[in-house]
Amino acid sequence: MIKKNTLLIFVVILLQACAGSNQFTAYWNPQNNSSFSEREALYYQSANQISIKVFNNNEFADIFLETNSPITLRKIYNLGLSLWIDPNGKSRNVYAVNYPLPTEFPYTDKSFYNYLNGFSRTEFQEELIDRFQAYELVDTRSDESILTSTTVKDEQVKVNLRTSNQVLFSYHVKIPIEILYPENIEQKEISIGIGSVNMADEEYYSAMSSKQVIQKNLDELKAGAYQNKFELEEWWVNFKLVNK
Repeated sequence: MIKKNTLLIFVVILLQACAGSNQFTAYWNPQNNSSFSEREALYYQSANQISIKVFNNNEFADIFLETNSPITLRKIYNLGLSLWIDPNGKSRNVYAVNYPLPTEFPYTDKSFYNYLNGFSRTEFQEELIDRFQAYELVDTRSDESILTSTTVKDEQVKVNLRTSNQVLFSYHVKIPIEILYPENIEQKEISIGIGSVNMADEEYYSAMSSKQVIQKNLDELKAGAYQNKFELEEWWVNFKLVNK
């Protein structure tokens, strides 16, 4: 039993180390190729149950986040999804795409369950397109924040939300390489960070069930516990972009 536990601990440590290492290499995306779904996820973050795939060519980087967890999707609806990119691979907040942005009124567990079950997958796809149009681009290098929309045709950074029978929620952002690297360099390694746009506040807590409130209060008494469990737990992972 001791040997098995030791092995398990070693595997966990190894996986955590890999997440912060340079071992993940993006898929090369030939021009005009759109068969992104055929490739396996490069990394899976179990706490939020989100998988990630990264593609690139000499013009664009394509990032895909996917989840089949209604709990994770509720967090995204209520508090938004923030995707940060550090072109220098240092896991710092350099460039962000905040999309989708938080809802005005947070969903409870029950109301979100009823909301999801009110759609067929085709209807839910239409709902995602209609509901989530506004998104925010943040560039800390120039201290610039731009609010734009999926309906703006000349926007260089494109985002898209999808759903299917296999994937409940798929997020795709397409970013020109020249935005990430205004001065072209040979070796390109990016850090990708995931988190919530907003932090849970009293209005958000009002959407929690009494059981969740009790659990929240108990968690706050635990030393060292992750106390923002109703938000997406922030995580970072590195990818080496491909040169061809």
